[in-house]
Amino acid sequence: MTTETATVEADILDFVATVRKICESAPTADQWSPTVPGDDRNTLLRTRLTDVGWFDVAAEPYAADILGAAGFELGRALASVDLVDDLLGHGIALGAGVVGDIDLARYRGAGDTVWLCGTAGAELVDISASEPVRYIDAQAVAIITAAPAAAQTGLPGPAVDAWIAAMTGYIAGLAAGALELAGRHAQQRMAFGRPLSDLDAVAKKIADCVTASEGLQMAARRRPDAFVLQQAPVAAFRVMRACHQILGGLGFTLEYPLQRYSRRVEALRAWTPAVVTALAASRADG
Repeated sequence: MTTETATVEADILDFVATVRKICESAPTADQWSPTVPGDDRNTLLRTRLTDVGWFDVAAEPYAADILGAAGFELGRALASVDLVDDLLGHGIALGAGVVGDIDLARYRGAGDTVWLCGTAGAELVDISASEPVRYIDAQAVAIITAAPAAAQTGLPGPAVDAWIAAMTGYIAGLAAGALELAGRHAQQRMAFGRPLSDLDAVAKKIADCVTASEGLQMAARRRPDAFVLQQAPVAAFRVMRACHQILGGLGFTLEYPLQRYSRRVEALRAWTPAVVTALAASRADG
């Protein structure tokens, strides 16, 4: 290992540790309800991440290495997804060709500019009107009316790479967070006179989840590409499904945090494939 490599790795570890501490100091509350639109944006968390350079890292040579590892901490802490999307310079919306006959944006409304991701690529558009909708997750999803932005700019390849790394790490963090909850429950819950985790079937589920979770973490730390990110929500969904089986009915209650992880994974599983494909098709160096 060269001195330069060791220095970079030390810097990455320091930055990741800082992001972890910030997430702990500014936790994101559960803003979701099945009856009203939800918005979990966290002003304090955004401010503190901005202060340490979260949004500046995308321009660094080792952005993918840094953001993959740091994005993991955001996912485990259930931070709002806009912190990842804004690495692209603007928010994200899905075009009507992807979701039916409407355009949907997350964390954006009238007056904002977003990357509208459609079947042919991503286009920069200005939102003229928006209507918040109830959604499966608290991502401030809204039906939007938009028109092409007057000043079109290319989608920088490094920004796309940074977003891919951070989102892969974020999804890995969601899987790890859910697994921590399920593993702790299995160790504490008694069944047939012994911890639930001692039962062979449960132990095997936990082992499979650990393998998948660690695989996601490794992928996030190794400059993931579009293909890796396409697969990440699928792997995380499998972890969530097993965690729900371990917890039983408790995992579906609003009082227990597992449902926050599983709702977010389900939402990202719906959005991510189309977004990745559109961004990859429209990157300026592509």
